[in-house]
Amino acid sequence: MRILLIGLAALALGACETMPEFLRPTATSAGATAAAATTPAQATPPRFTPPADQQLLELERQMQAAAQERGLGAALAERIDADYGMVIRPGQAYQGADAVARGLATPAGSGAMYWQPDRVHVSGDGSMGVTSGRYVQVVSSAEAVQGRYLMVWRRNAEGQWKVLSESRTPDPPRPAARRR
Repeated sequence: MRILLIGLAALALGACETMPEFLRPTATSAGATAAAATTPAQATPPRFTPPADQQLLELERQMQAAAQERGLGAALAERIDADYGMVIRPGQAYQGADAVARGLATPAGSGAMYWQPDRVHVSGDGSMGVTSGRYVQVVSSAEAVQGRYLMVWRRNAEGQWKVLSESRTPDPPRPAARRR
């Protein structure tokens, strides 16, 4: 009975696609060619794919670096969804990569823009995400505008993250310091 069970276990392992290589029966030289032709090619090992929230944080980092080099308009134009993407500013909206690049072109004399996400949320199926955080736009050497931003992301058919909507809202002005 024991020999029968061992034989059945070996037969079941032989039929298993995930059978370890060292347990596979060796083919004779005549059968080796036929076996090699029917054996599937060695699959490449799976690549590590970071979780969706980490992908969005990395995209934010890359976009901020691009904004430092080419300006916010150019950086957003690269990531904006071609069909539905829009950028919203108080009193203005830009739709499409060209409108975003023109509308958010860095004004002459203004400084760099920095932002840091403090929240990332991704849908359960990983098809949409939201990032938000604080930003600082250096206007001149002595002035800066601070506020909050929000970006809505969506994966396209190729699996790339694209910006559906981006908005920035400046903080309300601080009251002037009172003199004593």
